[in-house]
Amino acid sequence: MNIFKTVWKAIDIAVAMSGLRLDAGRFLFAWVPLLTGSVWLVYEVEQAGLLVEFAIASWVFYYGGISLILGTRLKRLMLERLDRETASRLYDTICGLMFFNIGCGVGAAALHSMETVEIAAPLQWGLFWLCAIAGFGVKFWATWIVGVNTYYFRDLFFEEAHGEFSVRGPYKWLANPMYGVGNLHLYCTALYFESLFGLWFALGCHLSIYAFYLLVERPFIRRTYGSG
Repeated sequence: MNIFKTVWKAIDIAVAMSGLRLDAGRFLFAWVPLLTGSVWLVYEVEQAGLLVEFAIASWVFYYGGISLILGTRLKRLMLERLDRETASRLYDTICGLMFFNIGCGVGAAALHSMETVEIAAPLQWGLFWLCAIAGFGVKFWATWIVGVNTYYFRDLFFEEAHGEFSVRGPYKWLANPMYGVGNLHLYCTALYFESLFGLWFALGCHLSIYAFYLLVERPFIRRTYGSG
């Protein structure tokens, strides 16, 4: 892989993790305005003092949404009613919007400063940078190994394997790098603002993705890739 392909892959992964797939084709014409609208919505709810309500709504949208699409027959209905390519692109758009909005929700929860927790500056910034570097770094590394399609749960959506599962990169040392260490950056905004509600919300999100994994994703992995 030459340097240009490596750099492009890194950019593609980072942007996709944020909620936008650069390979979306014509769906980018809808995707970009939707994400822009999400940013505008965060501004409006902050002005209206509805940060907590927005954070909760983003939680329902993301964790409820992925569970509904991937844990029920809804994905099969999409594939039956639409051709495979259109269904997958539509699903990616919805999934990316959910990724982006849960990120906005985490930020909104941290901005809710009615209750704050005082943290000594060295500890605050030490935890901030540890969570930021370890969380984003491990999740980025894991996505580099398994690919953006797996990050977007494409295998669950199609109910089929994406190649052979291999223990490489962070998977050599961590059982679930995406959801464990790979989610530590959820706490960064709350640490920055010393927001108690933001910390609790980040913890709730961290636990919720494990609930999704146990109830929806792990049974599929065991059926498809084997229990090992």
